[in-house]
Amino acid sequence: MDFSEVTGLLKADLSRLEKAIRENYKSDIPLIPGIGDYLMNGGGKRMRPLLLLLTSKMFGAETDDRIIRHCCVVEYIHSATLLHDDVVDATTLRRGHETVNSKWGSDASILIGDYFLSRAILLLANDCAPKIIQAIAQTARTLVEGGILEFTNARKLDVTEQLILDVVYRKTASIISVSCRLGALLTQADEESEKILTSFGDDFGMAFQLMDDVMDYDGTEELLGKPAGTDLKEGHVTLPLLHLYQNCDRRLRKEIEQFIKRPDLSQKELEYIIERLREAKSIEYTLDKARAYMDRAKKTLRNAKFQSPKYLEALLAVADYIIERHTAAKPCA
Repeated sequence: MDFSEVTGLLKADLSRLEKAIRENYKSDIPLIPGIGDYLMNGGGKRMRPLLLLLTSKMFGAETDDRIIRHCCVVEYIHSATLLHDDVVDATTLRRGHETVNSKWGSDASILIGDYFLSRAILLLANDCAPKIIQAIAQTARTLVEGGILEFTNARKLDVTEQLILDVVYRKTASIISVSCRLGALLTQADEESEKILTSFGDDFGMAFQLMDDVMDYDGTEELLGKPAGTDLKEGHVTLPLLHLYQNCDRRLRKEIEQFIKRPDLSQKELEYIIERLREAKSIEYTLDKARAYMDRAKKTLRNAKFQSPKYLEALLAVADYIIERHTAAKPCA
């Protein structure tokens, strides 16, 4: 099974989800649905709700209104973090489209992000299960902590690998993990299955972001939807760059220290750093980390007691797709 077959398997559910996402951010203030539609039409695979749908179906659940509501919750929280992140990073392109802050301004991007959070809270208020409310609230806090941790360490090279991985967990893996955990919580699965899906989501999320960090340096602009090397320009020290910095000579260290301070790096300078990353095997080092996380995620998943092998196979196919994206992102020879 490949990723297109997975989305085909969920075609009816994903169609319901798209309708619900738009229905739930309706407003009589035109700017809100205007930006909402622009954002939701801008690509994205709805990875977090997709994982929630798959994990709930592995326990034999039918996709009811409650599951769709929680899919909207995780997508709205994710969308809000993107809107806020783009302001912090002064990002102008995402998924090949002009960002909301670039098109409408930072004020609008912040306010619409706040609106999405308010919609997520309102949808969550319809749920009377304290464990679900607590899980999502804790994740929201972790996401914000991740953003603050990244912000306070921007353009710093005297950081540890563990700190970099902590940012990855908080900013990306945490919401992917809770999306998987919700598949168990919403279907009243046993506690062991809940722990397994949480652990799977943790490792899946780590692999997901590390693959993105690799492709930022090793992908094409056409497939990334933004120029390669954007992380470096925005001052984000991700694992590939940290590995290079910690394993290079003094001259190159000095160059990296200068480059990380400059948001106006030329294409030639970016290409120079990308070539050094390849030479130092920093790309391969990060890829190996991502593969190890995803291998552990898949191994964990196979230990759960699921009613539907078909949806287990689909979830494993999504895991494979995340790792295979790197091959797809390479320019054709």
